[in-house]
Amino acid sequence: MNFMLLLHFASLLGGQESQAVSAPSREFRAVWNHSGMGAYPGDWERSAKLLAENGFNAVLPNMLWGGSAHYASDLLPRSETFKKYGDQIAQCCAAAKRHGLEVHVWKVNFNLSTAPKEFVERLRREGRTQVNFKGDPLDWLCPSHPANRQLELESMMEVARKYPVTGLHFDYIRYPHAACCYCGGCRARFEKESGKKVENWPQDCHSGARKEEYNDWRCRQITALVAAVHDEAKKLRPEIKISAAVFGAYPDCRKSVAQDWPAWIKAGYLDFIVPMDYTEKDDYFRRLVQNQLKLAEKKIPVHAGIGAASSHSNLSADRVQGQIRTARELGAGGYSIFNFDAKTAGSVEGWRVKSGE
Repeated sequence: MNFMLLLHFASLLGGQESQAVSAPSREFRAVWNHSGMGAYPGDWERSAKLLAENGFNAVLPNMLWGGSAHYASDLLPRSETFKKYGDQIAQCCAAAKRHGLEVHVWKVNFNLSTAPKEFVERLRREGRTQVNFKGDPLDWLCPSHPANRQLELESMMEVARKYPVTGLHFDYIRYPHAACCYCGGCRARFEKESGKKVENWPQDCHSGARKEEYNDWRCRQITALVAAVHDEAKKLRPEIKISAAVFGAYPDCRKSVAQDWPAWIKAGYLDFIVPMDYTEKDDYFRRLVQNQLKLAEKKIPVHAGIGAASSHSNLSADRVQGQIRTARELGAGGYSIFNFDAKTAGSVEGWRVKSGE
């Protein structure tokens, strides 16, 4: 993702008071941190202090991927970040506790783009990586492969067991796009579950008569991991929170990447959801949040994801505040801002919107 330094600006008190919308009694005020190192590599204390001083009460740090970990994992390859700066979850949790922040550890599911080459090559030899419609290999774990599902589950449970985290946060909990996965394993598992052979593979499932049936099956592969993490995590620690960063536009995301997040809500697998509503169009942001709240049916809180510095949107601080106010007005339970790092740390004060503003 491309980032830019956001503009700092003054408080919007005064003339805006008549249009103020109060925050919920316990509003979720978070940032996503993509690096897993906070804004200052090697200094989570400084990052936690900055966030707490500016009204934030939670941080969602990216600590593990499909094939790398920023902590002392016994399951995934340990990252260069871990080797250089040490255990990032331990450091983050310690600093967050001192400053009253919740820590919801963010995992990039299935994606192997940060994994060591030899790790990816081994998985590919074992038939565990995805293949697109044309037969090209992808550096993604195949969600339908039982060993991959187990690795994803156990790596997230490892975090819950080893660290006093508030929650586990799914990301990339989907397929890369509509043209995958069409590996041989997917064909065999789909045929076994459906009880019917695919006559023309992969055409029948990609664009033919069995397209919808196959996409329903893809959705079930993703949902199965969400369900497994929820069930196992709650057995271990009933108080732990399970959440997910999801595509904002539904049902488009179900059709394209098999991400059926309303089904997860209905099944009770999530404690809250954070749709990635990254847009510079405020009217579109409003429509997205309205639809998400409708789909959630008040079963769990919806925390709007605001793209202050993402590949889809770059918002000045006043625009960030405007979207926070819109989310409050519509009844969202809070928000998370992407992305907190060295480039945007100077804008954190400008992102703050106090209760009643």
